[in-house]
Amino acid sequence: MSLKSLSCDVDFADAEFDHYIKEHSQLKVIITAWNQKKIELVFQDVIQLLDQGIGDIADVCVETSQTEFLIAALKNMYEDLPESHPYQEYVFLNNADSCSLSVIAASVSVKLLV
Repeated sequence: MSLKSLSCDVDFADAEFDHYIKEHSQLKVIITAWNQKKIELVFQDVIQLLDQGIGDIADVCVETSQTEFLIAALKNMYEDLPESHPYQEYVFLNNADSCSLSVIAASVSVKLLV
């Protein structure tokens, strides 16, 4: 894995999963930050989701290399693997630097909830 922290104005360290909701191809993940504020991540055009035991969150990252998980998702989506596509793998890391949740999606937006 070759991970790069998600570029946003939110610090994910010491956060915890609250819940997630998938509707059609959109996934909303709500997490609670260390200061008890709610953070919403909205993934668009989700084609694959892997929940590996949700718990604490140390960071949310973008995978910069093509993993087997991404390749499998693309094979489900396309007859032939395309050279270019909009999809990226987003990875929620726990405190042990292991993957808790992986999402293959075209984009993500992050915002603090009031």
